[in-house]
Amino acid sequence: MNTRIAFFHERFPLGGAERVTLDLCEYLLTRGYTIFLFTREYHAEKLPVDSSFNNRVEALVLPDSSDSNSRANARFIAEKARELNIEVLIIQAYVLESIPEIRALNEMLKVVYCNHGMPFWEIRDKIARKKGNVKVSLSKALQYYLIDIHKVYTFKTYYKRFYRAYKKLYDEVDAYVTLCEGYSELIREKLHLKDAHKLFAISNSEKPVRDLVLDKQRVVLFVGRLSYADKRVDRLLDVWHLLKGQTAGWRLIIVGEGVEKKNLEAQARRLELDNVEFAGFSNHPKCYYDMASILCMTSSFEGWGLVLTEAQANGVVPIAFGCSDGVKSILSPSGVNGVVVEPFDLEAYARELLSLMNDDARRKQMQRQVIEKSKSYSPEVVGKEWIALLNQLERQS
Repeated sequence: MNTRIAFFHERFPLGGAERVTLDLCEYLLTRGYTIFLFTREYHAEKLPVDSSFNNRVEALVLPDSSDSNSRANARFIAEKARELNIEVLIIQAYVLESIPEIRALNEMLKVVYCNHGMPFWEIRDKIARKKGNVKVSLSKALQYYLIDIHKVYTFKTYYKRFYRAYKKLYDEVDAYVTLCEGYSELIREKLHLKDAHKLFAISNSEKPVRDLVLDKQRVVLFVGRLSYADKRVDRLLDVWHLLKGQTAGWRLIIVGEGVEKKNLEAQARRLELDNVEFAGFSNHPKCYYDMASILCMTSSFEGWGLVLTEAQANGVVPIAFGCSDGVKSILSPSGVNGVVVEPFDLEAYARELLSLMNDDARRKQMQRQVIEKSKSYSPEVVGKEWIALLNQLERQS
């Protein structure tokens, strides 16, 4: 059994992928695994004080802090893995370009890559950013309509570039982990894989919530980064505007920071929206989950959407556009474990949201159901899937 493993994060801890690693490590440590962490930046002071990660996982900080992909760092990873008898390197989210060099220096090391996003999200992101530039200036608008749009839809330039990059990475690793079966199927299709034995679908984990609060307030919640290309919180404000005069007694609380905050605040003023609060960033979102009855997501694309499983675990009913297989997987079946709305129909979203707001009995029933659904993402369930993957890699040795 491969019991000596290492994770790679460019910075640790930082965000969602790092939280996933912390939860997985806590489970694997109880199953006898010895775990190491390769990282370019390590901030021990930001780790949860009660995490077993603190004193049982050895952090190996890369010698070249300027470039994770440098030759010095590749040699460091390969040699440390050999010295410490590390059998498997699990790369979380970051595309480490030095994988071929590491493997050339340590042929015994197995490499696993975990894609924490929606496959090929980069294409949607690039298109959205190019389209967003239309309102910046006339020259940007002309560039989009005369050049960029043809690169996207006529010549498929962006698609081909990212397909090549994904195929290169797939060929370099021993296992490629996606967040759901739908994502694995998408990669299999777009990369024309005849042999997909390297593909594994393992969801992110979600811990059961301690001190669960079931008595909720009339609060609709958004939690996340305030950015345009992906999160599109402006859509949520438009939905709230569609419900103007029908939301008495309810509050919309937006938790998060980002470059779009000023634009969103201006939009709320322009639309003269009632009962909207921009709460800013919070290190303790649980206090908002304790209050909220409904969580809204209006993203253009999401890999997994940790806030959706967080909401479920906290007994908050989520509603989202079905913008990805990950989102649909979490909320399925729609109407039971949350509500999935056809992208990007604002009027349909407004109808579904109002229906939830006006039906206390339905929300209460769905609250019980979403809590139960969140248990399928427990560290124990997800951890067993990881152990099965590690055991399979050993059999291939």
